[in-house]
Formats: sequence, C-alpha cells, structure tokens
Amino acid sequence: MEQINPNIFKAYDIRGKYPEELDGKTAYKIGQAFANYTKTKEIIVGQDGRLSSPTLIDALIKGINSQGVAAIDIGLCSTPCFYFASGVSKIPAIMVTASHAGKEFNGFKTVFGGNIPLTREQIVELKNLAIGTKFKILSDAGKVIKKDFSEEYIKRVRNFIKEDFAPIKVVMDAGNGMAGLYIEKIFQGTNINVIPLFFQPDGNFPNHEANPKIPANRQKLIDKIVVKKADLGVMFDGDGDRVYFFDRKGKVIDPNLVSALISQYLITGSARNKILIEVRTSQVVKEWVEAAGGKVERTVCWTIPIKLKMWQDENFIFGSETSGHYVFSDLYKTDDGTLATVTFLNAIAKRKEPVDAIIDDFRKKYFIIEETNFKISGQEKVNAILDKLGEQYKKEGGNIFRIDGLSMLFPDWWFNLRASETEPLIRLNLEAKSQKLMDEKKEEVSQSIYNELRK
Repeated sequence: MEQINPNIFKAYDIRGKYPEELDGKTAYKIGQAFANYTKTKEIIVGQDGRLSSPTLIDALIKGINSQGVAAIDIGLCSTPCFYFASGVSKIPAIMVTASHAGKEFNGFKTVFGGNIPLTREQIVELKNLAIGTKFKILSDAGKVIKKDFSEEYIKRVRNFIKEDFAPIKVVMDAGNGMAGLYIEKIFQGTNINVIPLFFQPDGNFPNHEANPKIPANRQKLIDKIVVKKADLGVMFDGDGDRVYFFDRKGKVIDPNLVSALISQYLITGSARNKILIEVRTSQVVKEWVEAAGGKVERTVCWTIPIKLKMWQDENFIFGSETSGHYVFSDLYKTDDGTLATVTFLNAIAKRKEPVDAIIDDFRKKYFIIEETNFKISGQEKVNAILDKLGEQYKKEGGNIFRIDGLSMLFPDWWFNLRASETEPLIRLNLEAKSQKLMDEKKEEVSQSIYNELRK
C-alpha cells in the first residue's frame, strides 16, 4: 500500500509541496478515501491553475471512479465558484488547490454537499481512512461528467449588485490566479471601470506570488493605482477566496474597516442582524454594528470555524477574518473575494461621504498594531504566558476572554495573545484609542511576554 505523508493533512485542508510531499498517487488515495468517507454517488471536482493541478485532478478522479462514484468535473475554477457548485447542487466536493501558497505547493479543499466544511476532527478521520485503508477496486467504475458552473456563479454574484455605483476607476489584480476568470463579466455594464492586472491564470505566477497579505506582492498594483489615478485597488489571492482593498494612494484599507463597512451595510434593513468576527478583530466592527442595531459575536480564528458557526445559526448574515476572508450567508456561507468586492462597493456607494473620508476617519480613531510574533519553546510555555498575563491584567481591571488564547479588554485598549496553529510562535494583536496609548501598551505587553520567555 502506498504510504501517504500524514503531515499534508492540516487543521482544515490538505496541503504540501509537489511532488515531494504529495503527488498523483497521493491524490488517487485521497479520491478513494473521500468517496468512501462521504458515502455518495457523485462528487464535484475542480482545480486551480497551478502547473501540478492537471496531474493531481486526473489521479483524484481515477481514485473517485475506482470506488464506483461519478466525478462531476467543473474544470478550472476559483474556490468560491467551487463552493457555489457544491452549495447549489448539494453534492460533496473536493478541489485541487493550495490557495495563496507558493507555486511549488498544491493540495485539496473538501466540503460536504451544500458547501458544509469538514471539521478538524473529520479531517483527521479522512486522513486515517486514506492512510490506513487498502480500498477495493470496484468493477463498476464511476463516470466522469463535465459541467461548467461559471456562468451560473457569475449571474448569482451579479445579483448582489444592489446600488448605483458612481463612475470610478478600480485597479484589480488577480495575480494570475483564479479570480481573473470572473471579474470582468461580473462588473460588465456597471460604472466600475475595471483596470485589469494579471487576469490570465498562470501556474508560474510570473508577476508576483498570489498572496495579498505580503507587502512585496503589492507593488505592481500600487504602481498601477498611482499611474492610472485610480479611486481604489483590489488584490485577490491565488484561488480567489481572499481579497485586500487599497486606497487611491496605494495604502491598504484595513480589513477591519472593510468588515465594518460590509457588516453595517448588510444588517441595515435586514431581519438578520448578527455578525460573526474572530478574536483579533478591531472594535470598529462591534461599534458600527451596534450603532446600526446589530449584534456581534466573537469566535476563534480561521475561516472554517466561522463558517461552521454560521451554519449553526441562520441569524448570522456575515462573518469575517482579519486576513481578508469575508463569509456571506446568502451564498452558502462562502468566503468569496469577488462577492466581497461587490458588497464593499455597494457599502461605499450607499454612504454619503466619500470613501477617502471614511478611511481617514477610521485611521484617526482606531490604532492597530501589525500582528507581532514571539518564538516559544513549547506548549507549556504558551500556557504559562497566557496564565501570567491573564492574572496581571485582570488585576488592572481588564475583562478576560478565553475564546482563542487570551483576550483582555479595557475601555480604551485591548489585546489578544494566541498560539500559532502551525509554528512555534505566539501571536500578539493589540488596538488602542490613540497612537500614544497603542505604542505604550505594545511595549508593555511585549515586555511582559519577554520576561516570561526568559524564565
């Protein structure tokens, strides 16, 4: 039996270097395992534009078919379009993609029918099934059915355009990833003048790595914004589920502000008034949502827990993560960069003041540090640090939350300290009502962490 590298199974997806850590034989086994795990007659399969994706999807389909299960091949697609296909058809699905990771990586994302994610525990069960089972090859092999969901997906996203956009120029950078397949059709016939950058899918990612969180990847977009005197910039990640926005000077619009604008827009006039955010999120979201009559709940970081909680409570209309994932209840709980772009433009079109004024006001009131990492030697050190700081700041009158790591909330500042899922690090996020207070508290909390690390 071919051995699968167990390390490719992450908390909520499957990912590794190709072909060192995963290859066609791995894809074949995962196809067999997923077919048996879902106990279904049909499975949707899709792929991103990575150079290794055709090899992997071919093997994946063969594995699925070997178990007598039909593969519905939707071809080259973004992850949001893939999620949409599962949502609208209510069929389990598996996509070959490594999201925003470098070109040497590939992997798989999995959902049950209707676009319900696998939990952390279910990913472990799938891993154990793939690694520990010698599957019987059925004589009645499954079929391969070709189906294209792209036009239906584009139509659905276009239906979310609710406002009359003022004529504006927007540079959109698809990074040679999957979002480029849809953007121009989505905004066709609107007042949004799309200035395209790198819309053609290319698994070599010749212009920059398709990860908008890394500043070095943004430079060509920033240059184009300035040269074209554009009103906004938009940058998608490799598979199109994540997006960052930029102002007319090429500065990132904080994802917290994006979340606040979208949240306030969506709950206004809606019977559903709940927004789900993760523990690192700025107070701006809570304050704006409550001002509009809505409610905010916090949960752990990562997009999958946000989706799972939204599936459990239909009163959540929207969820967000500070890394640029925006999850929409009205599109099968999908995190979708293109729909986020549509909704962000809806939100700013609805407001009376120009977007520049909104951004300036936010930057004067909310002061947020860039996530800061500290190296640790082991989990026992994490627990000791969290307990010590929790005790220290509780004595100073802070409200303590242990949803994900340690969160301490004061009237004019807060921080969250949590362990990384994948690296020997603890991560600090902090916000204050002034630059001075932010600098002081960052230094103070950091020093407390260093003091504990030295023990």
